Amino acid sequence: MLVVATAALIVMTGAAGLAVWFAVAGVPQGWLPGVTTWWGRTVLGVLAVSFLGAAALAIKYAGEYGASQRAVRRPGPKGEIIIAPRAIRELATALLSRELGLSGFRVALRPGADGVYLKVIMRLPAGEEAPKLADRIQELLSREIQSKTGIPVHEINLAIRGTASHEPPTPPSEPVE
Repeated sequence: MLVVATAALIVMTGAAGLAVWFAVAGVPQGWLPGVTTWWGRTVLGVLAVSFLGAAALAIKYAGEYGASQRAVRRPGPKGEIIIAPRAIRELATALLSRELGLSGFRVALRPGADGVYLKVIMRLPAGEEAPKLADRIQELLSREIQSKTGIPVHEINLAIRGTASHEPPTPPSEPVE
């Protein structure tokens, strides 16, 4: 993934540089005559801005990806303990599946200087109330992650993206006369 992202970044940056060059200096006369007009230069300028924007987004996402892969460190009795963010995310996923019986969710993790921040993205299970479920999720994850890893959980955000219905839809009832 990182190799593909790096290659895409190089291609986008090169294309943006070429487009900027042509927009400023113009295209050689032997090339498409329409490109050297004001309209052609405008199109090249728009392409240049688009490629620069795409390159900036790629750099932003690459930085976020790198930050998410940082290990969380804490002092231990005989040295430093390093825990990968993936291990904490897998622990949270297992807790939600095993303890609360949830499925079809994602756990995002952002390591902080002295702890972690979690975000659980899910659909609200049928028959559940969002505030009560959120309280149970926050209490379970903060308690268990801190007790099993020794790393404080600063924040747990819950994003509910609709509802999950496991019951078949009921047919409309007949009007009673």
